[in-house]
Amino acid sequence: MSPAQNATFSYYSQPFGLIVTPGVTATGAPPTTVVEVATDSAFSSIAISRVLPPAVNGQATVTLDHLAAATTYYWRVKTTHGDNPSIFSATSSFAIGPQLVLQAPTPVTPLATTFPHKRPTFTVANATRTGPPATLTYRFEIASDDGFNTLVATATVAETPDQTSFTATSDLASGATFYWRAQASDTTKGATGPYSSPQAFATVFPEDGSFRYALAIHSPPYCLTHVTHDDYCGGTKGWDLSDYSFDGTLTVVADHLQFSAGTASGFGPPLMLGFARVSNRLSGAVSGAPNYPLPNPGPFVNALQIAGVVAGDSDNGGHFEGSFDGHVELVREGFPCYHDVTCSTSGFAWTLTPR
Repeated sequence: MSPAQNATFSYYSQPFGLIVTPGVTATGAPPTTVVEVATDSAFSSIAISRVLPPAVNGQATVTLDHLAAATTYYWRVKTTHGDNPSIFSATSSFAIGPQLVLQAPTPVTPLATTFPHKRPTFTVANATRTGPPATLTYRFEIASDDGFNTLVATATVAETPDQTSFTATSDLASGATFYWRAQASDTTKGATGPYSSPQAFATVFPEDGSFRYALAIHSPPYCLTHVTHDDYCGGTKGWDLSDYSFDGTLTVVADHLQFSAGTASGFGPPLMLGFARVSNRLSGAVSGAPNYPLPNPGPFVNALQIAGVVAGDSDNGGHFEGSFDGHVELVREGFPCYHDVTCSTSGFAWTLTPR
């Protein structure tokens, strides 16, 4: 009687029942009625055989065991009485749909080459899946060890188109290494996929704030022999300052950092080194003319002027270093002489170190 020929059932709608009308005999004596379910139309591989109670009147429902996914089944009703040959109903068929199979999601960010802030956003490309439609959620796990024995944060979020993300709701320690992974599930179907490949990342350091730092600048050897020079007293004055340093304050706001030192001189504003930090690669600029005690001042007013385009790296331990392309100008001014020695080149080295 039911299901209809060629009906299809979701694997997850099981168990379900077959509805049959038992056979009858001309004498009215109850026959033996058997429901057979097989994986082939010849019924050589019978998966289920159920005998109906003899007193059944009208229709009867036979509840089936849990059947295999992605399989077509054939079924019939066999009626037997005494020594008479068995009589079979017409054969009908139905199919069980596939199981939901989930693959691991793919990590997008953060990866080992990124240095997120203390509340990162974790993103995966959604897990591929085969089988019936699914309603997925993703469990994110963040741990302080690569065995995920010590979890510092977890979350389960609903899938969104293409990619799914979770943003930490509490601070992770700055300058520390963490590990994360994600796993897709459909709880209504009891289907869970494998974890994504674990990803290690280090939170950025230092985080937002103001810190005491020292900036050291080293002139390249080129400056010892290649300088421009103005001298109202005649003669030649070479480059006599290759290393100098400044104490100041490094201010960190998100991925923008600025070091400032000294006070304005008569030749320009205080020294400013500003740069952006992208995955601990640095880029920015340096400029300024702070008051600075130059050696051998004599009767002159002394000044140091700096300008350049900065590049560098961070070790994520609070130390920054790099180079800048530009110029450094040493000025000694006073009556009756004036000296202005400038070196413009690439390869000025600099370091920023916490004090």
